[in-house]
Amino acid sequence: MTSEPARDELDLDSIEELCAATIPDPEFAARARDMVPRLVAEVRRLRWLVEYGACPTAGTTGTEFVLPLDEEMLGYFREMVDVLVERVGVPRAEAVARVNAAYGTRQSAALDLQLMGHELPEYWACGLYYGPDGRGRIPVGDPVADAAIDLTTLPVRPAPPKDSPFWTVDEPQVLGEPADRP
Repeated sequence: MTSEPARDELDLDSIEELCAATIPDPEFAARARDMVPRLVAEVRRLRWLVEYGACPTAGTTGTEFVLPLDEEMLGYFREMVDVLVERVGVPRAEAVARVNAAYGTRQSAALDLQLMGHELPEYWACGLYYGPDGRGRIPVGDPVADAAIDLTTLPVRPAPPKDSPFWTVDEPQVLGEPADRP
């Protein structure tokens, strides 16, 4: 985290008034006013990501992940998400949030992500979800190596808070359920 929180100097009302006063075309001014709240929300989200400890390019990568990844590592991170979804059973939005929280900080972005490739994605994914058992063991995603670990008794690491900037994928809504996020 930064030592000093960023000031939120964005005032929607002032921006809207400025749009109305300086844009002579009423149709264009109306479209600009419609876009302002979305742009302000995106700026606030990006500020929060950086304040929260994400790498400086967080949220600008064009993918679901908050850190820049080359094509190889993007595929690798998506495989970790697939493991969490398919083998552990967490929703995709939560799986992405767990990966973002673990690897999207300034400290981890400084690491050489290529080192991760020396283990299968299952290895890292299991460590994002499960805590160690009584003997300090965490599953590694290999059925043979994990045979002595009872996954049903392992503690589950908490997911990042829902209002954290690491939740970059919206969960599909079930009809009749209220939306968790705007």
